[in-house]
Amino acid sequence: MSELQLSVIAPCFNEELNIPELTRRVLSVFDRGHLSGELILVDDGSSDGTRAAIEAQEREHPGRVVGRFHPKNRGIAHGWKTGTAAARAPIVAVIDADLQYQPEDLLRLYAELMEHSIDIVQGWRSAVGRERGTRYNLSRGFNVLLNKTFGMDLQDNKSGFVMCAKEVMEDLLTYDGNYYYWQSFIMVAAHAKGYGYKQIETLFENRRAGKSFLDGAAYRAVTRSFVDLGKATWEYRIKPLVPDVSEQFLRRYPVLDRSTPLSATRQLEWKAYLATFNQTHWMITRDVERYYDALRKTQWLAPAQLRELQDEKLRRLVRHAYRNVPYYRKRMREAGLSPHDIRGQADLHKLPFLTKSDVRENLYFDILSENHDKRQVLRIATSGSTGEPFVCYADRAQLEFRWAATLRSQEWTGYQFGDPSVRLWHQTLGMSKSQAAREILDAKLTRRKFIPVFEMSDDKLDRMVREIADFEPVLMDGYAEALDFVAHYLKNHGNVSVRPRAIMSSAQTLPEPSRRLIEEAFGCRVFDKYGSREFSGIAYECEAHTGHHVVGEGYILEVLRDGRPAAPGEVGEVVITDLNNFCLPFIRYRIGDLAVAMDPSFACPCGRGLPMVGRIEGRVQAVIQGTSGRWVPGTFFAHYLKEFDHAVARFQVVQEEIGAMSFRVVKGGRYSDDVLEEILDTFRKYLGHDMVIDVEFVDSVEMVRTGKRLASVSRVEVDFQKRAPGAPN
Repeated sequence: MSELQLSVIAPCFNEELNIPELTRRVLSVFDRGHLSGELILVDDGSSDGTRAAIEAQEREHPGRVVGRFHPKNRGIAHGWKTGTAAARAPIVAVIDADLQYQPEDLLRLYAELMEHSIDIVQGWRSAVGRERGTRYNLSRGFNVLLNKTFGMDLQDNKSGFVMCAKEVMEDLLTYDGNYYYWQSFIMVAAHAKGYGYKQIETLFENRRAGKSFLDGAAYRAVTRSFVDLGKATWEYRIKPLVPDVSEQFLRRYPVLDRSTPLSATRQLEWKAYLATFNQTHWMITRDVERYYDALRKTQWLAPAQLRELQDEKLRRLVRHAYRNVPYYRKRMREAGLSPHDIRGQADLHKLPFLTKSDVRENLYFDILSENHDKRQVLRIATSGSTGEPFVCYADRAQLEFRWAATLRSQEWTGYQFGDPSVRLWHQTLGMSKSQAAREILDAKLTRRKFIPVFEMSDDKLDRMVREIADFEPVLMDGYAEALDFVAHYLKNHGNVSVRPRAIMSSAQTLPEPSRRLIEEAFGCRVFDKYGSREFSGIAYECEAHTGHHVVGEGYILEVLRDGRPAAPGEVGEVVITDLNNFCLPFIRYRIGDLAVAMDPSFACPCGRGLPMVGRIEGRVQAVIQGTSGRWVPGTFFAHYLKEFDHAVARFQVVQEEIGAMSFRVVKGGRYSDDVLEEILDTFRKYLGHDMVIDVEFVDSVEMVRTGKRLASVSRVEVDFQKRAPGAPN
């Protein structure tokens, strides 16, 4: 059988007489529409011959009719759940088994779903031919009540003739309340969870065979529906919803949180901190708690489950981008793609890359979503230290996810909330006065001290180091070079003992010699972080130090060479898809970094199922190109020159054109021309003997405003995806 396209789910309660015709007509619809489909019949504890009728259809149509059986009656919504769990197609539809909805309308729903790239299509029951009795009037009245209560405007809000992607149905079916008839609120759930939907008029016939469970019990059903309405009002109108699918995913794949729990005292401190969270932060809210609770569990999912979660979030993102972001809609149509062509990461290669230039050129035109709430969006600007300054936007959901993911990764170092920590960072650079005040208050509440790294100098180091030592941090984090700078001071002076339990290095590549120096000077392990301003933390080292765990719940990270996945151990360009930022989607974004690919089947000893990436080799802009196609990453120079720190105190490599570079040198105490020639000979060995190297002796290599010192800078374009399918020439 070809790959299934559509699964039709029909709960059946005492529908023995309707099942043969329902089956015939649904299968005829598949044939008429040239669809590969399946009909899933769920016997909901029937007392007649429904089960035998379903089993007969299974035998007659193997593979096309699937039976599922409840030992007792559980209701329509549970029948949908059972059928959705069994569905093998990416698109599912739910329909009553009593043939009041016409199976032939399935083709109309399918066409609308495909052509309009919406999340959900609902068939509303036409008034044509319907009896206008008590049940009709009660149904119409309840429809008005649903629309008014939830701010909707549907012709037939409670209609259960619905088609959508399988994961959308799974999400809709994850509800909290104990309802009598949850099926009446399926479109309310869709509305509350932000799905796009469309309604089409469908013919509705009176029941010809069998009896409805409502026969003789209409008024009791009305009473129960009002009880359900109260529950739904709480769940979908009052109770805040976190727009992250991980919570729903964890209901389908429950997993034990193996993280170290907080002590009772720290739990109280954590709850007290969250109670004031909205007052000490701007843009983000205490919804971070729900992201954090989910992330503590999702890290322990099996790799296959984590990938399934990523694929589900990717499908949602692509549907949103196609429907609400003109830039992506245009690019996908140019490539002949619709959202249904992207089922997961295996299809990512079909989508075009996104570059910084694309974002800059379209930022104020068509790359921002048309439906985002500008009050929930933050402008983010990079420092421009590696080139032209860059501006983008992130929505509140993405920012809250970032915050929670950062706290989770810090826990991998042994840190727990409330432990004293030090950041070698700028605390309030670029913030307004009110933002700076909140940042300072938040630091006090979390026992976090900031040391402004752009003010670091030899004459200030002694005071700064003593300040850190007196604070006794459990965790220190900051730029790799800032940590290296302090570590050199501690090694050379040795008059102050700074002993945190762990150090987190970020913002720059961490050469192995620097790692060893920092660990020796501070007496603890270094945990490397890979991140960027566009996304914050992307990947972190865990306690096993076997590579970087990608924050897979938020990002898909590809390491590519010419559009293909880099082989394990091979250096490739990092391409990021942000699964959470819907106001400005970053899909296959060429961030400009290089990394070493890892074997995707590698299992980290820590037990986390998150995907992994190897050593971060620095920026693409730091690649130095030699002659005859030779090149080296910027980290090459730091790695090689580690043995020459006696002669070269600081350095910087700058390239303006291929085949030539400047080597800026701050002389060390034991500099000699012989050492310089040895260094230059090695450079030419890797870059070409005809490489032109201009040596410039300087007094210092300055840090940029945010505290970074760039060891390698190239202004020559290098394209790691030049030969990728569909790449521009």
